[in-house]
Amino acid sequence: MDSSLNRREFLGSLAAASALAAVPAAALPPQPWRGVFIIMQTPYYESLKIDGESLKRETEFLVRCGVQGMVWPSGAGETDSISHDERVGFSRMICQQARHRTPVLVGVHAPNKFEAVEYARQAEAMGADGMLARCQTDGTTDLNILTDYFTAIASASKLPLCIQVTTPAVTVDYLIDLAHKLPTFRYVKEEVNPVHRVSEYVNRASGLLVPMTGGGAKMFMNEMARGSGGTMPGAGFADIQAQIWDWFQAGKKKQARDLFAKMLMMAVMEEEVTYVLQKEILRRRGIFKNVLMRDTSKFAMDAGDQRELDAVFEALRPYFRV
Repeated sequence: MDSSLNRREFLGSLAAASALAAVPAAALPPQPWRGVFIIMQTPYYESLKIDGESLKRETEFLVRCGVQGMVWPSGAGETDSISHDERVGFSRMICQQARHRTPVLVGVHAPNKFEAVEYARQAEAMGADGMLARCQTDGTTDLNILTDYFTAIASASKLPLCIQVTTPAVTVDYLIDLAHKLPTFRYVKEEVNPVHRVSEYVNRASGLLVPMTGGGAKMFMNEMARGSGGTMPGAGFADIQAQIWDWFQAGKKKQARDLFAKMLMMAVMEEEVTYVLQKEILRRRGIFKNVLMRDTSKFAMDAGDQRELDAVFEALRPYFRV
């Protein structure tokens, strides 16, 4: 035994090595995922039952947009208003529709580890490419409870795991340490001060974690310049965001910035009118039939907003891929 290690550290290193050895080589992608991973919106019929046909169209739309991945369900997908059976059944449907043409990450977060473990097992069984887990949705900030929760999820499935940071209690240091313990945890969706924390991951995680961001891609250019591994925005202008990413990665930074400036009009607008904006964009693009949400307090677009969105469409339409 290395004399510089105490007994706890030595046993911890053995446990980490055993966990790593237990993960099949095929469990992780040969190259880390990077790019635009869309948080899918959830369409409804007038009855407020989930509209599966529109969800299939959204999946196909995202594949054709050239995004690098998609996620369902998560925050912008109204996870908290979707039942257990709906989450499992429609996640399976999305995976079947995507057919591995682009990665599908299934949301497995829950109020406790027992429910999250069931979602993780179901995600692997249905053929998902990966998992996204928000912090425990009961709102706890106790790091011991969160460690137990994330460890249970990672132990239940060999799929790559992305953790969505939803509380400042989950620090960069905490996540780097967790990544050393959980071999399949390799992606972070950073929602707490994402711009500056991207730099922390790049400088301190030694490539162990790929930092992605939320925030509606408002700081997309700044984040990419710092080495971000991607962003997770809403679905409406997925092809625009994918084009910005592709141009930036190809060294066409002026083109990327010019298009970003046009897209930013939508991102700023979304802060005011919330996720219903994404549904209205998808409705206008022929993907959704309506903009219904189960949380009716989210309806926030008036005639002035619609006129502003007209102008955004006029600026972005020449760049549509679909």
